[in-house]
Amino acid sequence: MRGSKYIVLLLFFILSSQIGRSQGISQAEIPITLRIPEVALIDFEGSTRLISFESSPQQSNQIDQIVTPSTMDKTWINYSSIIKEGRTNTISVYISSGKLPPYTSIELDIGGDVGAGAGSLGNSSAPIILSQYPQNIITNIGSCYTGKGINKGHQLSYSWIRHDGPDNHILTEDSFSIVVTFTISSTDS
Repeated sequence: MRGSKYIVLLLFFILSSQIGRSQGISQAEIPITLRIPEVALIDFEGSTRLISFESSPQQSNQIDQIVTPSTMDKTWINYSSIIKEGRTNTISVYISSGKLPPYTSIELDIGGDVGAGAGSLGNSSAPIILSQYPQNIITNIGSCYTGKGINKGHQLSYSWIRHDGPDNHILTEDSFSIVVTFTISSTDS
């Protein structure tokens, strides 16, 4: 009886090793192709009540910011981008609503990316004077993300400049507001 137990165990090990070998032989390779559509998203973060953001329902790649004399350096622009090979994204800005007081201009300084994200992040332009015509402020954006929140992406610093003139207005915290529109769009590189 004891010998039959050993024979049964021996047969069990032989059969299980044969089953294991036959399972190892049947392998298949299936190629998988993953296609991710192009995406370009833009967002703001800020820490003051005087900054308000509105996204256009028609365009998810465009966002408005209300800028007042007290906005200063309290805004961070965040973006995410997935592009096709041979293309890049660019962020542009222009004054879309509101009128500046006479002899006044707004300078926008765009800080470099702070490094909280990953990928092929964009290059900041030199400071610009805002106008009603779109100007590129961040160029050569590849597939990337800056991260979301304050201290992520690029810091935007506004300076309201008063020029000499006969009708110089005093700029107070809420005396004037301008709507500035930011757009992220794709270009061939």
